Formats: sequence, structure tokens, C-alpha cells
Amino acid sequence: MGDVKQGPHYYGELEEPFISPFMTGEIRIKHTFYIRYVKRAIDIIVSSAAILLTLPVNILIAAATLMDVGKPVFFIHERPGVGERPFKMIKFRNMTNETDENGELLPASERITKLGKFLRKTSLDELLQFWLIFIGKMSIIGPRPLLMKYLPRYSKRQHLRHAVRPGLECPLPDYSKTDLTWEERLENDVWYVEHISFKTDCIMICRLFKLVFNRKRAGIRSEKIDGEFIGEAD
Repeated sequence: MGDVKQGPHYYGELEEPFISPFMTGEIRIKHTFYIRYVKRAIDIIVSSAAILLTLPVNILIAAATLMDVGKPVFFIHERPGVGERPFKMIKFRNMTNETDENGELLPASERITKLGKFLRKTSLDELLQFWLIFIGKMSIIGPRPLLMKYLPRYSKRQHLRHAVRPGLECPLPDYSKTDLTWEERLENDVWYVEHISFKTDCIMICRLFKLVFNRKRAGIRSEKIDGEFIGEAD
């Protein structure tokens, strides 16, 4: 794992009692010269350029979202970051607040709008993440930040995915594979953490470009690739 540092404490409001292994010291945040300085510098440069280039697009999406689903325009959700510290992830809203006769929200599949489907399919819903990359909450490449409720369900090895900043994507070698299992996905995340380097990031960025421009694959990219993660925590 290279040089490491004690991780932060976290007692989140979860469905199950949970103490992060980063709190107990069982797992530590990974720090190397590349991660601390080179990778961070690349993230700042790339995200700065992306923010400027995509600003007009984001303004148009915000206006379209306002007309589509109304206020608020943004959807803010808590996700685990590096060391399993929670951070606020922001995206454009793409669902209505429609409810059934009992006042319960309809299933997500029934509330997502046509605009929302388009944004997801084209990965335009990811553009706001460049702001999080710029301020250091995320990275260009890294394990995608999944749901907080999954934390107690990870095995010790799977918790390693949080030893680095979460990223836009951590593509598998075969990015076209559609029958992805949670075990494959999480093991790929851990492999990345264990092999993180400039060379590895260059390979991942090439895969990311292929993934983004493959519209079919990009359209199914989410934490529900293989249903909800149940896990077998050890």
C-alpha cells in the first residue's frame, strides 16, 4: 500500500451499527508522492479547464432542469469519500417528486424524466463533479463513490477502495462488459488502489474516454449495475 496515514473517524447514521476500519487503524489512507502532489496537480489542472469549458453547458442544463422538474435544480446526496469521510455529492435533478395515493414516492424508474435519461445516457450528469475534483473531494480517476449504507456491508478488503479519493470512474479492462457483478467491480477498485501510479492513471483515463463515448455503456453506469449491493462483511 506504500506510505500510509491514519484515517479519519466517522460515525454516520446508517442502517446498521458501523465503525469505519479507518477509525480503528485497521486500514489507513494511502499517501505517496504521486498521490499527494502529481495526481492532485493533474486533478486541479484538468478540473479547472473542464469547469471553464463546460460552464455554458451547465448553465443550459440548469435552465432545462428548472423547466423540467422545477426547484431545486440540484440533487445533493451524501457519499463516502477518502477514509470513508462523508462528503456532499451534487448532480442535476432528473426525477420528479411524484407520489402514489398513500403519499409514498413512486419508484425511481417512474419518476425519472426524459431529460434525466438523456443526461445519464450521455454522462452529462457527471459534469458538476469537476467542481468536487477541483476542491479535492474527488479525483478524475478513482473508485466511484457509492451509497453510505453500503459501508457496513463491505469486507475488509473491499473497504480498501476508500483509501484514496473517489473518482469519476475506475474502468475495468473490459469496459464493454454488461453482466458486471459487485465482486468484480469492487475488486477492480481495490486493484486500482494497490497499483495506483501515473502509468495506471494514464491507462484508466484511456479506458474512461472509451467508456464515456460508448453511449450504451455510459447509460448503465451507476451503483445499481448488479442490483443493490448486499455484501458479506467479514
